[in-house]
Amino acid sequence: MSNLIANIVKGIIGKFKPKQPAGRFQDIGWTLEKILKHEEDQNKKQKKLPIGIVNYIRPYELLHTYRELFGKEMYLFKANNETPIILDCGSNIGLSVLYFKTIYPNAKVWAFEPDPANFELLNANIQSNQLQNVMAQPAAVWITDGVISFSGNGSEASRIDETNIAPSNNSVPCIRLKTLLQSFDSIDFLKMDIEGGEYKVMTDCADEMHRVENLFLEYHGKTTDTQQLTELLEIVNRQGFQAYIRNAADALIHPFVEKQTNTQFDVQLNIFCYKK
Repeated sequence: MSNLIANIVKGIIGKFKPKQPAGRFQDIGWTLEKILKHEEDQNKKQKKLPIGIVNYIRPYELLHTYRELFGKEMYLFKANNETPIILDCGSNIGLSVLYFKTIYPNAKVWAFEPDPANFELLNANIQSNQLQNVMAQPAAVWITDGVISFSGNGSEASRIDETNIAPSNNSVPCIRLKTLLQSFDSIDFLKMDIEGGEYKVMTDCADEMHRVENLFLEYHGKTTDTQQLTELLEIVNRQGFQAYIRNAADALIHPFVEKQTNTQFDVQLNIFCYKK
């Protein structure tokens, strides 16, 4: 009886709580969500979404990413001008590019995506939405210029393969991010979602991070790599950033017992960095 009364009281209180403001972008919607959840994930498809035309293959990745980028607006930032410079490292199929060009139509966006299947969709989404001033390159950002072994499957988990066990035909172009940063006086937003390469790339280009106003890092690591995470945060701090850290995935339900997973990464963090 006491539980029933408590639930009734909670319901009454809930009616008087201020509602959360609606997002700026329309949600996918119940009907389209059901359609996406039952689609196959092997062939190219196209949908008209509230933010434009989207070409995709994996419907569940589209649904998840749309709600992160347009529902939660995780990349929202305030630029000091109407034509911000944005470097999107790890663009996947281009939903991040669509978001940046929606909030800043006159932005100049450099989009890097090494996975050939993803890059094809990225290009299709740029063209389908007639996006201007988007420089898309089929390359990985790295610590050298040239080519590098790559493990790609057309998903969000495609990554540089430093083990060199990827097939020899899975080599992709790579560019040194440090050199790229040196070509700009100021960069309004740098997004780095490169599936485990962020530590080496950030270490290599640390001295150039003073050019960046806003930095988003999706950190991927093992629990045994705590020192690397510490060094990353020290770099961010030395370069004048404040940082806010959000868990991107709960891989360890009982970390005191399990300690690490049997997967590529134990730790996935979203690190939001902005100048002090």
